[in-house]
Amino acid sequence: MTDRSLCIAFHIGAHKTATSHLQRSLKRASAELSASGVMYYGPDCFRLPGNSLQALFGIRGGSAADETELRVADQLDLLRKDGHRLVFSEENFIGPLNQPHGRSMKHRYKSAGDRLTQLAAAMDQKIDVFLAVRRPTAFINSAYCQMLLGGRIQPVAVFQRRNPLSSVDWAHLVARLRAAPGVGALTVWQYEDYGALFAKIMAGLVGEDAARSVIPRPRHINRGLSAAAVQHVLAQAEPAPDEKLARTARQMMPVEDGHAPFDGFAAEEHAIGDAVYARQLTAIAKMEGVSLLRPVSG
Repeated sequence: MTDRSLCIAFHIGAHKTATSHLQRSLKRASAELSASGVMYYGPDCFRLPGNSLQALFGIRGGSAADETELRVADQLDLLRKDGHRLVFSEENFIGPLNQPHGRSMKHRYKSAGDRLTQLAAAMDQKIDVFLAVRRPTAFINSAYCQMLLGGRIQPVAVFQRRNPLSSVDWAHLVARLRAAPGVGALTVWQYEDYGALFAKIMAGLVGEDAARSVIPRPRHINRGLSAAAVQHVLAQAEPAPDEKLARTARQMMPVEDGHAPFDGFAAEEHAIGDAVYARQLTAIAKMEGVSLLRPVSG
């Protein structure tokens, strides 16, 4: 039975939109949040063996398993403790950043709405959803670097062909999330505005009062690769790449030391992607039931 005294907020990502920074900022304030009745759970919880949200709430084969019906209420109580608000953050829940083995990805997070619907049904609770979006060319660049950091080596041109800019359709994703049964309030912001919006994002996630205890981490968590590091990885990858090759190259030639960030796109491609991004944001802003956060101008 739905517990109207409980609120569930779920930061679903997307990947490469300062998710680690947000998660670590929340984790560092978890004791203060708990004292305010806000229980935070992130990747350090949900990526333990057998502890994914799907496993915790008995979601199997696209639906909640019947035999877990009684256990779900117990599971919510265990997570909730004496609190009134559950805050989750786990970008892997809505799908992978990249396909295994570098295969093509025409539509990103295509199962996100269905997965949230299944989770809401299993919990018998509405879930307020929080999502960050990012400039498409920068998102693809970051996804490529993440693939290299994971030990999968592929030429830039091949990756871009398998992951076209058209695969980054934020408006389509937000529309699917908005239409998904079980999704409550839906809040969206641009990665590019994350720093300016940090306090507002936290207020939405944990509540106005509790947000005062969440202080942003002072630095970036997961830096991308420099152009020199990517060049080094591609030159050294044959015949058998070392899984640590890209991570070592990032340490040797970091962006922080003045090395130019990797960029696999020409200026005209950025312009095309930015025009598409602007249209997507305009469409998102007009969607009923969606809050697109914007910095205060001036």
